[in-house]
Amino acid sequence: MTIYKENGSVVSDEELRPLNNRQTEIYKSKLEGFADYLLTQGKVPKKNIGYAERSVKIRINRFHRVMKWTWNNSENPSIEFLRSNGDSVNQALETDSLRRYDGERYPGGTKRKFNDMLNNWFAFQSVEWEPEYEFRDQEPQNQPDPFRRTELKQLWEASLTFKSIPSYNNLTPQERHRWKAHIAQELGKPKKKVQPDDWDRINNCWKIPSIVRTTRSQGWRPDLIGRMKVDWYDPDSQTVHIPAGEAPKNDSSWNPELTDEGAETLENWLEQRKLREIYDGRDEIWLTREGNPYSSGTLNDLLDRLIEEAGINERGRKIVWYSFRHAVGTYVYEEFKSREIVAEQLRQKSKESASQYIHPLPETKREASNVL
Repeated sequence: MTIYKENGSVVSDEELRPLNNRQTEIYKSKLEGFADYLLTQGKVPKKNIGYAERSVKIRINRFHRVMKWTWNNSENPSIEFLRSNGDSVNQALETDSLRRYDGERYPGGTKRKFNDMLNNWFAFQSVEWEPEYEFRDQEPQNQPDPFRRTELKQLWEASLTFKSIPSYNNLTPQERHRWKAHIAQELGKPKKKVQPDDWDRINNCWKIPSIVRTTRSQGWRPDLIGRMKVDWYDPDSQTVHIPAGEAPKNDSSWNPELTDEGAETLENWLEQRKLREIYDGRDEIWLTREGNPYSSGTLNDLLDRLIEEAGINERGRKIVWYSFRHAVGTYVYEEFKSREIVAEQLRQKSKESASQYIHPLPETKREASNVL
């Protein structure tokens, strides 16, 4: 379809001035392809349901707006729009660095629509992308709060007892019958095929402890947990080798080294994983019991249950999976007083972007409130 802006005018050559003739031709072709995708399947890709033409024009206009912003903030304007560009736009919306043409801030609802458009773009490109900042119609959501040190230990302990069930030998036949239904659901197998050994499989499972312990020290983003592969881990060096283009929010490779405890739990899980049918033919390290990669939603659901088991009181704080990442940034900075080290630990591209993960220590805030 022909590319139009929201006011009905065609994207002009004047607006493409940062590009040379060849770049302009390819960029217009990209816009045409994106518009056709939005029109034919952008709304529900799996069912080939697209947006109405007016909605397509609005989304194309928003995409062109962020491209112009990207060109204006780059020494070498490019026709590519990568995950790193999406991250920069998302952060610029959060900090109000990206504004309307008249200089006014975008309201929260418009920022949300920019996020929606970016999700459309990366779906069109078959690229996984997850915004750091979510917005709503009233205002941007507040950043997650970090866990306290004691809470990190509580969550680790809770992961070691999570979903534990009574010993097979300590149950009556009637009680075993009831527990079989629970075990069948957890292991994804028919109830009639549940065996006594399955009791031990539940109680000795290292999947959740390995997720929690490695996230506690590395601050994994949810989408990295979902895409992490078995062959990325090197047990000899206790290092996860994340290839270029696979690290969320960063297009370069990354080789985080695990703690001894983190490596032990991961290696225990990788041995158990070999025996789980649900992983046959799959290369992801972790899958949900439905056989899907983990996401923000499923990890936050898991965290809610761990918080309940650990007896942690959220006290009005915003506690989500990203709270692990904010805790890592906060306590690494407290230890080394270096934003550069925080950026390296969390794989942020700059000290400025690492600053968003540094909070006043929760323990210090409590002490300050008691000064008077």
